[in-house]
Amino acid sequence: MRTSTWLLTPIFALSLAACGDDKDGETDGTTTAAMTTTNATTTDPMTTTVDPTTSTDPTMTTMTTMTTMTTMTTMTTMTTDGTTTDPDPTTTGVTTDGTTTDPGTTTDGTTGEPVDLDCASYCALYESGCKDFSEYANTQECLDQCGQWPVGLPGETAGDSLGCRTYHVGVANMADPNVHCPHAGKSGDETCVSADAPTCDDYCASYFSSCTEDLNLYEDMADCQDQCIEWYPGTKGATAGDSIGCREYHAGVAMAEPMVHCPHAGPGGADVCVTP
Repeated sequence: MRTSTWLLTPIFALSLAACGDDKDGETDGTTTAAMTTTNATTTDPMTTTVDPTTSTDPTMTTMTTMTTMTTMTTMTTMTTDGTTTDPDPTTTGVTTDGTTTDPGTTTDGTTGEPVDLDCASYCALYESGCKDFSEYANTQECLDQCGQWPVGLPGETAGDSLGCRTYHVGVANMADPNVHCPHAGKSGDETCVSADAPTCDDYCASYFSSCTEDLNLYEDMADCQDQCIEWYPGTKGATAGDSIGCREYHAGVAMAEPMVHCPHAGPGGADVCVTP
């Protein structure tokens, strides 16, 4: 059966109207989707700057804060050339360019210039700051005594070392020489000495027990104490060196052989308990 043309015309018109409505709806949907896509791609939480004080998104605020903190931490530990810096170079011996300071140097208390831990530098400082409290007869005695000490480290304030004595003589050049010069001297004044340093009491008691009559080179116990007090303590059991420890050792073994060891234990040291 054939349909008449006049019957199809209204139907075709209605179809066109319906298509027009669908096209408008499709255009609106496409536009909305495009806008949504555009907004989603431009709002990158890793690149977009967000003010954490005004943002209402707690995730964005947290991420931004973490990024800021990471950046600040990196800035405090890295220089522009990529080298690391130490937050306090004065306490660690590391300079800002990443190099280390020489552990064998300290600072001159009078000028602030670096001073090597060597006997010449120490004796020069001692003569300038401790001339009124000197334990040395002359520069050569200072150098000889210094040559038998452990070097130690710069800035040590206690212990038997050149580092300790240099620290205290540096302070003595600036203030309180009456306090610090005894610490800086060969005796160490119970400060720049080893923890188990031999004492004059022990040495003199041992000497007077072993070395009697003509072998005793002291007038009395007080004379022994007076001479001993300015000696370098050294360490117990030392068999050589100008120290209390060496004399105490030989005074002990002099119980068996007084003729041999009493001269070593005496104030002169008899070419054994003397500076190298």
